[in-house]
Amino acid sequence: MASVARVNRGFMERMGRLSRLKLLIPLRRSPHSPEYSARGVAVGMFWAMTPLVGIQMYLCFMTWLLFKPLKNANFSLVISFAWTWVTNVFTMLPIYYLFYATGQIMRGDWHNITGYDTFLTSWHAAFDAGAGFWQAMLDLMGLLAKELGLSMGIGCLPYAILSAWFSYKFSLKYVRRRRRKKLEKRVKEHAAKSGKPASEAKEDKRASMNAPASPGIQSPDRPSA
Repeated sequence: MASVARVNRGFMERMGRLSRLKLLIPLRRSPHSPEYSARGVAVGMFWAMTPLVGIQMYLCFMTWLLFKPLKNANFSLVISFAWTWVTNVFTMLPIYYLFYATGQIMRGDWHNITGYDTFLTSWHAAFDAGAGFWQAMLDLMGLLAKELGLSMGIGCLPYAILSAWFSYKFSLKYVRRRRRKKLEKRVKEHAAKSGKPASEAKEDKRASMNAPASPGIQSPDRPSA
């Protein structure tokens, strides 16, 4: 039992590190505005919470092309790609079963919800183990056209919409808080070096951040053109 617990703890630690690497580090390193980055998270989460495994990044790209001309709706394509990772090989099937069960309920078919094991059998039976990528995608589209896939397609909508909304709020708050802490840290360091009071140093720092950038130099908190 102790060895199993150590294995489980090690697995969770690796998953935690991988989550930070894939999801949070792109947010921390983004040179764009918090809103621009948060919209990327929202788009990535929306498509992640759909049963369209294999083409979610393509859908992010198509969405980016659609909203790119709109200044207040454009988003970070790289961050949207990263957040589609939420549905991965470890989380995909449980999440898809939740979509299926929810879809059955939304369709009023309460008494025809298969068990999880039956769902897994039906899912795996829809794919040919020797099929290539595009054949697998065709098999997936065929599955979505059947009753099982229809319920998944309907049932994913509440989760996709709510996940996009909550992830936007979370990431916006997260990025703003981190940048505020970094600003406070820089202010303290600047005050220590200049000998000025922290409040005066903070005003100087804000003034320098709000000043127009020199040609060829991008302010780290402003989106590129």
